[in-house]
Amino acid sequence: MKPLVSVCICTCNSSEYIVQTLNTVLNQTYTNMEILICDNWSKDDTIRLIKMFNDPRVKIYSLDKNIGAYNWLNYLIDRARWTYIAIQDHDDLRKLNKIEKQVCFLEENKKYVGCWTVACMWFEWDWKCFYYDFGRETYWCIHPSLMFRNNWQHYIQKREYMADCYFMKKILCGWKKLIYNLPDPLTIHRIKINLNNYSYSRFKFNKINLSTVFYCHNSLYACLMIWFELCRKWFYPYMSLKSRYKFERLPFILKWYKIVDYA
Repeated sequence: MKPLVSVCICTCNSSEYIVQTLNTVLNQTYTNMEILICDNWSKDDTIRLIKMFNDPRVKIYSLDKNIGAYNWLNYLIDRARWTYIAIQDHDDLRKLNKIEKQVCFLEENKKYVGCWTVACMWFEWDWKCFYYDFGRETYWCIHPSLMFRNNWQHYIQKREYMADCYFMKKILCGWKKLIYNLPDPLTIHRIKINLNNYSYSRFKFNKINLSTVFYCHNSLYACLMIWFELCRKWFYPYMSLKSRYKFERLPFILKWYKIVDYA
């Protein structure tokens, strides 16, 4: 019997994206899965649009309050019954063979706790993109492409900033390179026009955030990240959207990522 996959999605006022997103999940070539959706107190048509799919694999948990950026994932992990957990953002897209390729890899490579895929980072504002790739073996990845073995580990909600990185490096991998990066670009991660799905919106200059940055990265890179986050806080209110987009892409250009037109 094929192993079962629990796809975990959090929605919050997602009516603009959720239909397209769910289509890329429900139409996967791998069908042995459940889709767990935690709605974080949406005020738009998100729930109605989800119910229109009328698919028995879809299970909706509608909350009457917003429980936070990572508590929703813990909420779904507690209800996931299956072998693997696949993370899915409510506004991202997937190639239709993504889940099948990840399951096949993890079934054949038991030493890894999870795998991710190269991601196409799509900037919605000007239809530019680049491919996000850190090599093959690692202990963290772009979170929305992750699939991992379900051992009911939980995210640390108090580390709201970079909690996904902390979860992968510390809790899943224990600082060993146990996540494998599939070389195919099977994930399309949407960077919204207003940039509000970028991590800087959760950055606060406090002890817990600083400790998370230094815990997850070496000292030099951690200092550069903090400088970058502070620049966002200080200068974004005075910058045009075009200037913000240029600034967001700067770290990747410096790493020799090629920014190209999205096709």
